[in-house]
Amino acid sequence: MDLARDEMAFRKTYEKIVHRKELTTVFRPGNRLFPNYRGYKPLEVVTARIIEKPGCDAQKIPPLFSSFKATIRISDIRTVDIADLTPTDFHGSSPDIQNVEDLLNHLEEIYAQPIENFDNTVTRIQIQYL
Repeated sequence: MDLARDEMAFRKTYEKIVHRKELTTVFRPGNRLFPNYRGYKPLEVVTARIIEKPGCDAQKIPPLFSSFKATIRISDIRTVDIADLTPTDFHGSSPDIQNVEDLLNHLEEIYAQPIENFDNTVTRIQIQYL
């Protein structure tokens, strides 16, 4: 299921740190630069949403969202080979994603496929809350 072009979804697990505006760095598998699938543009303003119940793309089941919405700006976005990430790249990320190993485990859990299926590429997105 396609997320609205002007939205970025966050798992419920991260709701508190999104509300407190502490989550400022996120990672997505593959190349998420627009016009790629679920891509964003530098400096684009989008709405942050919290997923109450995940959907399923394969079964065309959309996620259910909470009523929370926040306006955010994509302050930086770049694709990188996951092996090239440095400790600095994880500043502003969630407490459970602080290194490459954490990120690999997280992405495989969420997307149910290995990073190799995304050419070992991740998109690092930095956001600002407006």
